[in-house]
Amino acid sequence: MNVLLGVAHGSRDPASQEGVRALLARAAAQRPGLRTVDAYVDNASPSIRSALAALVDDGADDVVVLPLLLTPASHSKTDVAASVQAGRLAHPAVRLRYGRPLGPHPVLVDVLDRRLREAGARPDDPVVVVAGGALDPDANAQVAATARLLWEGRSWPSVDIAFASTTGPTVPEALERLRRLGCPRVAVARYFLGPGRLPRLVEQQARSVAGLEVVVSAPVGVTDGVAGLLLGRYDEARTGDVRMNCDACLYRVALPGREGAVGTAQQPHDHPDDA
Repeated sequence: MNVLLGVAHGSRDPASQEGVRALLARAAAQRPGLRTVDAYVDNASPSIRSALAALVDDGADDVVVLPLLLTPASHSKTDVAASVQAGRLAHPAVRLRYGRPLGPHPVLVDVLDRRLREAGARPDDPVVVVAGGALDPDANAQVAATARLLWEGRSWPSVDIAFASTTGPTVPEALERLRRLGCPRVAVARYFLGPGRLPRLVEQQARSVAGLEVVVSAPVGVTDGVAGLLLGRYDEARTGDVRMNCDACLYRVALPGREGAVGTAQQPHDHPDDA
């Protein structure tokens, strides 16, 4: 039995998990015979360990684990990766493979562009792409790469970045900078896979900046293109052609301010289900 186990971060907002399951169902509809199952790093059930155990009990012997994450941050590099290795040790008879995160990718950039236009953004609106934010400089740099790809070949006069937590610039900082530059109106692209606490926070932060008209787009959401991207990552993992971004990985390279992370042992995230 071939299985795609999609692992998302997890949210206390049930709508987030509903979006994950809808995306996996869309992918399964495009690939008849493929079983898709969801699991979560934290805040939602099942955990990766619980999901794998249930799949093995159900007869699964070939599982591809995919991080349903838009950037290659610590969850994909440590939490999920370590859970995959722990799964291999716990279930030696199962072929367990690990794929890479969804972004950055042109499919996601195209969806961001579409969501902006659906929200009413005008061609001459400056854009701020807002992601969750990470301690991993490489993950934050991939948000900048996504912003650049959104600017290339399109009408947006500028595309900046901001983060909802952990690092800067914050959403108010990025918007206030544009206001001081004389921009009366800004479009905010929420670079999140689906709804949840942080996407809501971004909208609240964006609308808190006085003297600025702000358009806020919907998160990426479920589309045929994103489901196809997910299947592409699945096929990479099955054929052994997984092209991880190791050149700027903070666990391999001494990046400024994060030198102590080099060589850090990978550990699965502590999930309440596994206590």
